[in-house]
Amino acid sequence: MFQDTGETIYSFFYNYDKLIECPECLHCITLKKDSAIIICYKCGYQSSLNSIDLFTSLWGRNEGTAYGYNLFLRTPVCGHELWVLNKEHLDYLEGYISSTNRRRIPNINQSVASRIPDWMKSSKNRLQVINALTKLRFKLEKL
Repeated sequence: MFQDTGETIYSFFYNYDKLIECPECLHCITLKKDSAIIICYKCGYQSSLNSIDLFTSLWGRNEGTAYGYNLFLRTPVCGHELWVLNKEHLDYLEGYISSTNRRRIPNINQSVASRIPDWMKSSKNRLQVINALTKLRFKLEKL
């Protein structure tokens, strides 16, 4: 059984490290939760986040990106792009999608569970979404 904890997507975004894709070599960069410096240890790419990047991440963040960088854990599934911010977000989605008995906290409209798209929650897509999450888990474990 999956029990909703009321966490929002911002909980996963701000409370944990984010895994982004290096724009130069496409390797995974771990952006520490309290860091404003992006460094790829594979190719040497470096960048600093400025106040505009930080503002955009909060109010204008596009799905599948963080601070204007593509997330490392992304894959196409069911005609959509499935994206995950980090290991904790992946754990959450795996628990939710694989469960057939889900309990949500009532009247919490901003929780991740309340915001998961219908195509991900649909029982007809469950196997494809689980397979996509497994693919992302394997990609994560190869790091």
